[in-house]
Parts: sequence; structure tokens; C-alpha cells
Amino acid sequence: MIERLDRLTRWITAAQWNLRSFALLRILYGIGLLLLLVPSAADRSFLWGEASFWVDPEAKRRGFWTFDLFMPKDSGLFDVAFFGLIALVVLFTLGYRTRIVLPVMLVLLVSLQSNNPYLLNGGDTLMRITLLFMLFANLSEHYSLDALRRSRRGSTPRRLVPAYLSNAARNVGLVLCCAQIVVVYLVSGVFKLTGTDWLDGTALFYALRLDAFAAYPAINEMIWQSSLLIHLATWAALWAQTLLPLALLWRPTRALFLITLMGMHAGIALFLGLWPFSLAMIALDMLYVRDSTWESLLRWWRGTRAGSLLPELQRRGQGVFAALRRP
Repeated sequence: MIERLDRLTRWITAAQWNLRSFALLRILYGIGLLLLLVPSAADRSFLWGEASFWVDPEAKRRGFWTFDLFMPKDSGLFDVAFFGLIALVVLFTLGYRTRIVLPVMLVLLVSLQSNNPYLLNGGDTLMRITLLFMLFANLSEHYSLDALRRSRRGSTPRRLVPAYLSNAARNVGLVLCCAQIVVVYLVSGVFKLTGTDWLDGTALFYALRLDAFAAYPAINEMIWQSSLLIHLATWAALWAQTLLPLALLWRPTRALFLITLMGMHAGIALFLGLWPFSLAMIALDMLYVRDSTWESLLRWWRGTRAGSLLPELQRRGQGVFAALRRP
């Protein structure tokens, strides 16, 4: 027991883990928020501004009115705060001063969403929770303007606290986000077990036939007409969510389950149009991918492009030309 606690302590304090995954999470979250905010800018008054007073009774019932100070509906500051939020999301996506930008962006985002609770969904709730956890994480170590600035200056970030405390805080953010993912999947899977549609393999049949969520009705119709495909997809989604906590204990099953769940969310985004939730879940699933795995994939991609694929094509091309020159 003591040995396990010692290993856990060393893991938490020795280094910061999964920094590439956090960088990808930051970028995907930023893209998702921009896809939501920018197209809605023309209707911002009706959705969240002065023309949305019709939702105030529900907002006050839920206790959301406390954030009116930061995104006031009845003030000219609303437009300033709204476009300021978009600017902060752009900076967050690019990874510029993320430690300063993220808390301000989070406050404005929660304030905006509080103006109209009818527009919220599971993806928004999950994003708010994990953005709070991400305040502890290191989001700009890779693929960011902060990392580019540090590499050009040849300097490392100034430490105000000892390295082991900083590492522990960053890793706590990782643990909290990963725990949140497990909670979402486990609760969803157990809830599905209480009914019969998921157990008998027909739940996706009814989901794909909902006109309100059919982004591509013709494709949905082609899919739900295949009983075998519907049954396999339904059972895969059910058991991948329910058994994920056990699958995470072994690396091969962890990889298999994560690929299955990402594919499930890609299907939800494509066939049901629920892309904000799917994008958030895919981004969070990536937190279980180690930096060493990302680096191996990056080396493989670079080798395929520069070291393996091009010489092979050149060799085959030379062989073809040589055959053509023969009498």
C-alpha cells in the first residue's frame, strides 16, 4: 500500500503529463465555441441580449441571474462583452496567454449562457465543468503562440512555486477531467441498462428516425434499414460506455474502447446533428492518449511523408520509366 502511494505521489509531482492532449483539447474547444458564437452574432440580441427577456423567469428560477453583471442584457455593454468573448476565444484557441485568457473567457462564457438557459445542452454543461478543471492544467505547452514565443526567446516559464507543486496542480487538472469523462460515460451506460431498447439492440433505430435530429435524413434512412448494423452499433455504444472504467486499466482495451467511443460521437455529430456535445467528448477522450503515443504518431506521419512514402513512389516511378524505355 505504501509503495503504491509512493508511486502515485511521484507520478503526480515528477512531471506534467499529456500536454499534447491538453493542447488539442484547447484547440478543439476553441473551434467549437467559435462555431457556436460567430454564426450566432447576427441573432445575439434575441438569443442572449435585450430581446431575450422572455427567458428571464426561467433563468432566475435556476439562479443564473447572478451573472448579469458581466453580460447585462439591458446595457450597451452587452455587445462589447459578446465580441470581447469571441476575441478571447480566438486567443484561447491560438494559445496566447492562456493562463490569463482562460479564467476571463470562462466567466464571460458562463455569463452569456446564463442569459438563456433554454439554449443549453449536455455539451455546454460538460464544457463549463471541464474548463473549470482546465484552470489548473498546462494548455499551451504545444501548438500555441506561447510555446512559439518561448522557443524564439529560448527561455522557460518563470516559476513562482516549486516545480513539484506546479506539476501536482497541472496533473490534478488532468485527473479531474479524466474522472469527469468516466462519470459521464458510466452514468450514461447505467441509465441505458434500466431500459429495454438498448439491451435488445434497437435504441439507435428510434434515434435515427427522429426528424428533429436528422441532419441527413437520406443517410439515416439507409442506416436504420440495416438491422445487423443497428444492433451492432447499439450494443457497442452501450457496453463501451458501461465498461469503460474497467477497460482503462489495460492499454489495449483502453485504445479499443476510446476508438469506439470517438467513432460513436462522430456518428452522433454526423447523423443526429449534436456536434457541440460530440466535439467536447472527442476532445476529452483524447486526454487518455499519452504524449509518447502522440509523438510516435507524429514520427510515423513524418516518416510516411518524407522518409518512406516518397522514396517508394520514386522507386516505382523509375521502374515504370525504365520499362517504357525498353525496346
